[in-house]
Order: sequence, then structure tokens, then C-alpha cells
Amino acid sequence: MTPEIRAFEYALGLFAVLIGLAIADIAMSFHRLVRQASKVTWDPLALLAAMYALCLAVCMWFDLWGVRNFSATRHFLFYLSLIGEFFVLYLIAASSLPDEHAGSSDLRQYYAATRRYFWGLVALFQLIYVAQGVYFTGGEPPLPTWITALELCVMIAPLALALALAAIRSRVLHYVGLGLLFTVMVIHYGPSSIN
Repeated sequence: MTPEIRAFEYALGLFAVLIGLAIADIAMSFHRLVRQASKVTWDPLALLAAMYALCLAVCMWFDLWGVRNFSATRHFLFYLSLIGEFFVLYLIAASSLPDEHAGSSDLRQYYAATRRYFWGLVALFQLIYVAQGVYFTGGEPPLPTWITALELCVMIAPLALALALAAIRSRVLHYVGLGLLFTVMVIHYGPSSIN
């Protein structure tokens, strides 16, 4: 095992905690809802937003694996930016579903009440993600224009969509926006593998 891989494994510990907490929060909140299913007014839009938060957390595992050989991930300031990004990811997960249920829960009302906060956090997360992407590609040899344009769209589209969803109230447009976010996610992470 190389010293770089050992350093990455050491650095990964705190990332794993934050990503694990994000996934555990969504799972626990969903579990509580299911246990009280008769008192819950379900809403597919709220559940899709929670699923997006869950998928975002899982995608970060793939991103971490992809940057394991970059020494920049182990520099203190960049490491702090990753911790900040994963802390925001936890906040996204924590706000995706209600935590405690006193009586009944209406997920449609919950989504409407937390929409701006949730999508504002997603926008902040994506802004950090784009800044880190620019940092990583800054030292790479020039890529063909079409790859650069595609990667730029894949990085910028979630930020733009999150900002739009924070501002827009239309449920139809929220369904469309979530559909586009999942599509971008599949395009970006579909070819990825951990090997």
C-alpha cells in the first residue's frame, strides 16, 4: 500500500462520518414516517427530494474515490472545504424529511414550508462542488472543447436548477426540476465505478 493511499484512507474517516450521518438521517426520518404511516399525508414530491438528497450522498462516495490519487485532497485548506461541503450535505439530508412527528405529518405542507431552505442548501452545496471542480481541472492538461463544455454543463446545471427550485413555487416545475437533476446525476455518475 502506497503512502498516498494510506493518507487518503486516513482522510476518508471524517468524510465517511459526515456522509454516513446524512444517509442515516434520511433513513431514520423515513423510518419514523413509515412507523406512523396512518398519521402521514404522503407527498411524492417530498419523497423525491429526499431520494435526491440520498443519491447525492451516495454520489459523493464515487467522487471521493475518483479523487483518491490527487494530493490536493490532503492539503489542509482543501480538506476543510470538503468537510464544509459534506456538512452542507448533511444539512440537506436532515432537512429533506421531518424529524419528529407530534400527531400527524403532512409531507406536502412540510415540503412547501422547507422548500427554500432545502434548495438553498442544495445550491450552496453545488456552488462548493463547482468551485472544487474548477480547482481540480485547473491543473489538468487542456481537454477537448466538447468534453469541457459537457462537464461544465453537468457541473453548472444542478446549481442553476437548485436556485430555480428555491425561487419557484410551482409543484409541476419542481417535478420537472427534480427529473432534470436525476438525469444530470445519471449522466455524470452513470459511467463511474469503484475499482
